[in-house]
Amino acid sequence: MKKNNASYYVLLFVASSLWGGSFVFTNRLLKSISPISLIFTRQIISSALFIVICLLFFRKDLKIKFKDLKIVFAFSFFEPFLYFIFETYSLKYSDPTVVAIIVATIPLFTALLAIFYFKEQFSKINMLGAIVSILGIGIMLAPSFSSTHFSSTGTALAFGAVICAVCYGFFVRKMAQGYNSAVIITYQNLIGALLFFPLFLFFFNKNQFQAEYIALHNPLNLSYILILSIFCSAIAFMFFFQGIQKMGLGKANTFTNLIPVVTALLSFFIIGEQFPFYKIIGIIVVITGIFLVQKRGKKIQEVNATISGVGD
Repeated sequence: MKKNNASYYVLLFVASSLWGGSFVFTNRLLKSISPISLIFTRQIISSALFIVICLLFFRKDLKIKFKDLKIVFAFSFFEPFLYFIFETYSLKYSDPTVVAIIVATIPLFTALLAIFYFKEQFSKINMLGAIVSILGIGIMLAPSFSSTHFSSTGTALAFGAVICAVCYGFFVRKMAQGYNSAVIITYQNLIGALLFFPLFLFFFNKNQFQAEYIALHNPLNLSYILILSIFCSAIAFMFFFQGIQKMGLGKANTFTNLIPVVTALLSFFIIGEQFPFYKIIGIIVVITGIFLVQKRGKKIQEVNATISGVGD
C-alpha cells in the first residue's frame, strides 16, 4: 500500500465501520420506528446539521456549477433514495443472507466499471482480491444458507440495489474535483430528504407517528438516531467521497466489504450474537481480499487513474 494513501485508507475504513455499525443501531430502532420515518429523520437531521456547518465554515464553497449540481442530484437519487427502497423491500421478500451476498458483489461490478469506463489502474491481483473479499462474506454467511428462503422478486430487488450502488459510484466518480466534500454531502442529504418526503407523507399514519415520537423520547433511541444521522448519513459518505477522489472508484469501493465484518463484530459485543470460528475465517478472507485489491501488479490496462477533469 502507498504511504501517501494511508490517510485515505483510514477514511475508507472509518466510513465502512460506521456503515457496518449502522445495521446494529438500525435493527434496534426499527422495533419502534418505521423504515421510511427512520431514513427521512436521518436525512433531515444530517442535512440540518451540515447546512449549519457549511454556513459557518464553508460559506464560500457552497456554490456549485449547474452541470455538477445535476450530477449531485443524480447520485443522490440513486443513493440513498433508490438504493434504500430496493434494499429494504428485497429484505421483505428474501432472507438477509441472500441479500447480503448479492449486495457484496457491488465492489466487483464497480471495479469493472472503473476499469472499462474510467480507465482506472487495476491489476489481475486487484481483481482477484475483489473476488476473494466476496468469498469471505460467503464464508461468514454460509451456515445461514441451510434455512434460506430464495425469492425471484427479492433477488431481483437486491440486484436493483446493486445497480443503484454502481450508478451512485459512477456519478460520484464523474464529479469534478475541487469541491468541498462536506458541501457535496450536505447537498446529497438535502436532496435525499426532499425525495423521501413524498414517501413519508404517503405512508404517514397519525397513530404510528405518535408512537414513534414517544419512542424518540427514549435517550437510547435518540442517541442511536443521532449517531445514524451524523456519522452514518453524513460523515461516512463524506469520507467515502474523499476516498474515491484520491484512490479511484474501484479500489475505494472494495472497502465496503468490511461492512458485514464490522456488523458481525459489533453484534457480538453489543447484542451478544454468537461469533463462531467460521466467521473468524470469513473475516480473515475478506481482509485478505481488500489487501490484494490495493496491491500493485501487472495492470489490466495501462491508464491514468487520476480523477482530475473527469467531470469537465
